[in-house]
Amino acid sequence: MGRTSDARERLISTANNLFRDRGFEAVSVAQLCEAAAVNKGSFYYFFRSKTDLLLEVIDGAWDETGMLTLWETNLPPHPIDQLRKYLQELFAYHYADRESAGHVRGSLFGNLALELSRRDPLIAGKLDALLRREVDIFTKLLAKAINVGETTLDSPGQTAQTMVACLHGLLILAKAGDDLDILPNSEAELLRLAGVVHLH
Repeated sequence: MGRTSDARERLISTANNLFRDRGFEAVSVAQLCEAAAVNKGSFYYFFRSKTDLLLEVIDGAWDETGMLTLWETNLPPHPIDQLRKYLQELFAYHYADRESAGHVRGSLFGNLALELSRRDPLIAGKLDALLRREVDIFTKLLAKAINVGETTLDSPGQTAQTMVACLHGLLILAKAGDDLDILPNSEAELLRLAGVVHLH
């Protein structure tokens, strides 16, 4: 229970899980410390406040799941197949997370954005930047698909933004209904939104 880097990492990991499960406001510092087996003195040694801990969680959460690393491994040659692989890796991550948690928890970024985007400009800015990184991935893939004639699109940036919005909307629906099957069932529609010429 000392002031070690291990205690700090436990606090960050525990906060990631509890904030996804319950939201930010519903989790107290005392609950975080109990779940992480860290005393309050150690908490305030590492973080000035629960908000500071949240900012650390957000900073470390972009690929803490390893989903992007899996996606980037052995990418197929065609951009649309790369996009399809991204969707499938994302869906697989959420199925594994449900298996671990016992229920659908949705997207950390989406959940926090809904709860906190008006609460703190710094939090809102960090969440916006992370979601825009996802939009950027989609934009680049769609631009490549346009160049090789795999899509009929002419505005990859706007379509990428719409697709990311749809994805996070689907995750909200999945969480509300505790039903992830909405995700793979929507894959073909997401690809049609991308203007895919041939679904194969």
